[in-house]
Amino acid sequence: MKHTTPHCKTLVAAIALAMAGPSLAASSVVISQIYGGGGNNGATYRNDFIELLNTSNQPVELNNWSVQYASATGGSWQVTPLSGTLAAGQYLLIWQATGQGGSQALPTPDFSGNIAMSASAGKVALVRNQTALACGSNCAGAAEVADFVGFGSANASEDKPAPAPSNTQSISRKLNGCQDSQSNSSDFAVGSVNPRNSASQSVTCSNNPTDPSKPTDPSEPSQPPSAIRIHDIQGQRHLSSLNGQSVSRIPGVVTQVTAGGFFMQDTLPDNNPLTSEGIYVFTKTAPTVAIGDAVEVSGKVKEYRPGGVDSAQLTVTELESSMAQIKITAQKQALPAPIEITGKIPARYWQGAAGDVETSPQLDLKNALDFLESLEGMRVSVTGAQVVGPTQSYAAHDTAIVANYRQQTTLPNQRGGITITEDERNSGRLILVSGNAVVPEANVGDSFQYAVGVLDYNFANFRLIASDLAPLSRGNLQAEITRAAAADELTLASFNVENLDPKDDPAKINRLASQIVTNLRSPDVVGLMEVQDGNGATDTELVSAAATMEVLLNAIRQAGGPNYSYRQIDPARNQDGGEPGGNIRQVLMFNPARVSFIDRSGATANTAVNSVACAEIACLTHSPGRIQPASSAFNNSRKPLVGEFMFNGHKLFVIANHFNSKGGDQPVAGRFQPPTLSSEVQRNQQAQIVADFVRDLKILNPNAKIAVMGDLNDYQFSAPLAKLKAAGMVDMVEQLPESERYSYVFEGNSQVLDHILLSENLARFAEYDVVHTNAEFADQVSDHDPEVARIRLPQSIQDVTAQFSLSKSGLVLDLKTKQYRSQVITRAVTAAAGNYRLVVKGLPAGVSLANATATSANGPYISFTAGNTVQLQFSNPSKQAFGYELAVEQAVFNY
Repeated sequence: MKHTTPHCKTLVAAIALAMAGPSLAASSVVISQIYGGGGNNGATYRNDFIELLNTSNQPVELNNWSVQYASATGGSWQVTPLSGTLAAGQYLLIWQATGQGGSQALPTPDFSGNIAMSASAGKVALVRNQTALACGSNCAGAAEVADFVGFGSANASEDKPAPAPSNTQSISRKLNGCQDSQSNSSDFAVGSVNPRNSASQSVTCSNNPTDPSKPTDPSEPSQPPSAIRIHDIQGQRHLSSLNGQSVSRIPGVVTQVTAGGFFMQDTLPDNNPLTSEGIYVFTKTAPTVAIGDAVEVSGKVKEYRPGGVDSAQLTVTELESSMAQIKITAQKQALPAPIEITGKIPARYWQGAAGDVETSPQLDLKNALDFLESLEGMRVSVTGAQVVGPTQSYAAHDTAIVANYRQQTTLPNQRGGITITEDERNSGRLILVSGNAVVPEANVGDSFQYAVGVLDYNFANFRLIASDLAPLSRGNLQAEITRAAAADELTLASFNVENLDPKDDPAKINRLASQIVTNLRSPDVVGLMEVQDGNGATDTELVSAAATMEVLLNAIRQAGGPNYSYRQIDPARNQDGGEPGGNIRQVLMFNPARVSFIDRSGATANTAVNSVACAEIACLTHSPGRIQPASSAFNNSRKPLVGEFMFNGHKLFVIANHFNSKGGDQPVAGRFQPPTLSSEVQRNQQAQIVADFVRDLKILNPNAKIAVMGDLNDYQFSAPLAKLKAAGMVDMVEQLPESERYSYVFEGNSQVLDHILLSENLARFAEYDVVHTNAEFADQVSDHDPEVARIRLPQSIQDVTAQFSLSKSGLVLDLKTKQYRSQVITRAVTAAAGNYRLVVKGLPAGVSLANATATSANGPYISFTAGNTVQLQFSNPSKQAFGYELAVEQAVFNY
């Protein structure tokens, strides 16, 4: 699974950010944004949502309040309860129904409901109780209603309805949510969806929010020009010494404009390499400045921390201001020349003392974090900007790049990316995002001759907001196809199919099938991760994945693949993590024409499988079975699935895994160095349980053939993988050259998350391949690449002729078939019941056994059961005299 943080149903604590105080008038909390297109075809986001804002300067208690929705003409109101305290100027995000469309996930909700809202017309009410409104279709004036919004063709509203939103646009209250003239049509505008939760930047609404031109600092016109410059505000460390202080008439030239502010840069630098000359001005509303405007800005210095005050991200030094505090002194000014940073970013994020880098008294430019901080908000340029992470489908088209065509990177790989190691995290990467210049969709290996923009920090990465971008040069990266396996090679594959369900776009399902058949060459056994139930993320009692597997197996057959079978165990509802309602699980899919599955029935979601002694030395109590499903190590996480297989007389135990994600870990480019890997605690526990299960099998059978595979969500050099290796498992990815060890690309870092580990008695006969089909491409059907291991396991044969008495008849010419016939009576002397091969040896050239089952190293043979008579048919076109000898062989089972 890719790197994500888990969703939550309610985050009451997140809105209780202020001490409880007396509630103000109901009108102080308003409905600030409505989006009903979530999850529709072509939608921006996957969820509908309702957003609230406290426009007052006091906290407001929302205990026993609710938001309610009715259709455009209906009077039946659906309710989502609220609680807690909403701080002054704070937003509140309330998720509603999830759909199958939508390209983005919303920010973490403060509350969640399941109301399916219309994309274009409806009514939303903020209500002081949690009882469904009984006032019919028009409740705009009801006493219990704190705020009311009708939109589109709604038959009720404050004054006139707000305009109609769509699948790609929301309606938002103007002035960042502050405007409230009691007219929905006047107060709301249609625009880009901009969901804000309680962790978003708070706002301050003026006493007259409908008059944005009113100065908030009436003394400003009489103030003298400031002696303070941008470099004084930025200072020589991460945190400004002026944080929280008001400053006035700070000069600069506008270099980039955003939806809620702009960047500006001083044209008179201080020549101190530690102090940045650029800064972001947060205006809350869309600024009325243009690139090239010379401005003087008054406002408050603030260290804004993306992700919230408790986030591990670095802060961004800002000026909080408003257009009333900004004076344009000239227009169409030349912009400061960008600073070329190609080849200058240090090779390590941090080389100082462990801890919080923001506490360091001064920047140290040998650290990448400090070097980039010294350029925060400034115009910079990159030459030879090579794409090392595919474009993500966000509005800004986030694309990871490194400078100088990767010439200064430690471990470039053959396909155009950068592979990380235990000590190297690719500190030179930047996330290129659309600004004045729009970033085109790009794959790993593509490049720009140059990129110019403003250096920003957000989403735990340094970001280059593009203002000037060379045309994209295509690297023409192609998806890989692994080699075909030999007849005596067992092929094991692992593939995270990213929340597969039957409602997925058929194009995705067909492409997954094509990758399995064509790129992976139809492996004998495929461990699938993230297979959802039959209705996907719709949260119902259904947990069966039968419908999901049916569409995939049909698509595989249509693509020319084998008639696969599969085994899996349905999880308990909503207990295995992943997308809420999806009930993801692992599935063992196999080709019955090549391998046999040993079924031992009776296991349910909560049945723990064990290993036991048996006639085959070691067996499972259940096959398939789940390993310790009740252990706290697997809380809200997928349980390992194990099954027994037979191939060419060899028995294998295959364990398919999907360990918990890396969500919650501190970022590699964050304030805490080295980062704390909090998610690793649970993965360590999970790996230990699987390692102990492997050891138990080996205690029963030291020669047990075992494969542990799947999305382990960690690196080959990580502590969880070390636990599996300590149990005698060989991580096959380490058989590849170091630069080729990756199955996933995260924000420009090629890394290993998917593994196939084999017991040593398999590993020494195995060849491994990561088949790069997805992770490097913007147009991907999964964020993971599949992997495959080919293991040479020839059938073992022994000569058991001495255990039989064989009587053969003479040769008779069949005039109809023109073939010579004979028969052999087989009598077992000491042989046991079972299947054998009657081998015909010593046939001269020109004579063949026409009805042979197959040919072994000793000659053609016919399969038979002891005590039966075997018919032989010989082709002898030249009618020559011939004789032959007989032998009996038996396949040896290797447990």
